[in-house]
Amino acid sequence: MDVSDNRLTGEIPPELGSMANLTELNLSGNQDDSGNRLTGEIPPELGNLVRLRRLYAGGNMLSGAIPPELGRLASLLYLRLVGNQLSGKTPPELGELATLTQLSLSFNRLSGEIPP
Repeated sequence: MDVSDNRLTGEIPPELGSMANLTELNLSGNQDDSGNRLTGEIPPELGNLVRLRRLYAGGNMLSGAIPPELGRLASLLYLRLVGNQLSGKTPPELGELATLTQLSLSFNRLSGEIPP
């Protein structure tokens, strides 16, 4: 599902986590004419998307912590959350993503150590 570079605003619907066969979710770069973007926290329900290989949500105004449930995405190759307002520590569960080849978390407000 690619809905990048549109004018979507508001929060990411947690119901997306029930789309069991989804392999790509691209929510990047959404902004309306007033500068509003996708906001709120990343729903932990996205951790249910066990077939997901690509998750892109950069260039929005997402906030809060990265949900540890994303560590359940065993097929994930790319995780790009660049340019949001995410805060807190990077969850250690992300270190368990054995197939992950790209992790992009720059331009956020994260702190602490990078998980091994």
